[in-house]
Amino acid sequence: MSHNRSTKRRAKPHVIGTGLVALDVVIADNADTDPVLCTGGTCGNVLTALAYLGWNSYPVARLRGDAASKRIIEDLEFWGVKLDFISLSDGGSTPVVVQHLRQTRDGQRSHSFSRKCPACGAWLPWYKAVRVANVPDLTTRMPKADVFYFDRTSRAAVTLAQHARREGALVVFEPSAESEPNQLADALAAAHVVKVANDRVSGNSAILRAKTPLLLVETLGSSGLRFAWSGGKKNRSWKTLQAFKVESLRDSAGAGDWCTAGIIDSLWSLGPQGLAEASSSTVQAALMKGQAMAAWACRYDGARGGMYTVSRKDFDDTIADILKGKTKVVKETNSPRTRGTITPVWCDCCLTNTRVAST
Repeated sequence: MSHNRSTKRRAKPHVIGTGLVALDVVIADNADTDPVLCTGGTCGNVLTALAYLGWNSYPVARLRGDAASKRIIEDLEFWGVKLDFISLSDGGSTPVVVQHLRQTRDGQRSHSFSRKCPACGAWLPWYKAVRVANVPDLTTRMPKADVFYFDRTSRAAVTLAQHARREGALVVFEPSAESEPNQLADALAAAHVVKVANDRVSGNSAILRAKTPLLLVETLGSSGLRFAWSGGKKNRSWKTLQAFKVESLRDSAGAGDWCTAGIIDSLWSLGPQGLAEASSSTVQAALMKGQAMAAWACRYDGARGGMYTVSRKDFDDTIADILKGKTKVVKETNSPRTRGTITPVWCDCCLTNTRVAST
């Protein structure tokens, strides 16, 4: 099977990120198909999307050497994501998230997430942050980053963000979980760009009052987003951008991750100083590109489903069309590359039972 990975050569910016790197198990409940197994998690999706856009992407994660991490590594390797700072050990953990896709009788589509194995009902592994004790070794080995990204607070994540800021990187923070207040304060002080989904504000309310980040973004789902940008001013007001219309909606999971990737891809070359001095139109154009990419992602099953079925050229053309208000839907050229089997090879409990039954 041929795959749709970009072969265009260009100077590649570097992004280093830490946070949730998980295995997504995407199950279409109304279809007679096998689960789709691919890399997921907010950090995993954003950094893989950036690799698709031509970046050198370096996730920092503490996984366990198991069947789930094997699937993640295979997927990341295919998309050219750098694995230098992903550790596999018995002390780590490989998060697994099950996503159920459903379609109602009236044709409406929805999704839900579960952390239980649909085959045996066992709780699936969850996230373990990188240890702060490993930070000194990491910082001595990491390449110089153009962007540092993190999606949840931990002492190690904040320390890495502070280091990256001192080294001149644009620091982007996007909490995908409730934050510890002291660590949140430090994260906000380290970040130049902070993006938060409306349904995550309750556990991160200090974000909307933060004064130090250059750019604050609150996404509002189908209602678009609102943003506050300093533009060199002490006082700033919130402005709203409406969402682009989604044609042939299939799955909105991952739309926010693509929005983040689009914003980063648009703003990184400015650097912190350039962002501080940028025009309002430049910032707004970056946000709109992120929104266009989010609208595109909603056309496919799974957070990054479009990457497996649409060529990079068609992706670029479609984003340009969405930004112009066009609604043409590109025909898929391949079926998804990464498919699992009916056997739940990502669940340790099921694997153990399978081995026992076969002896």
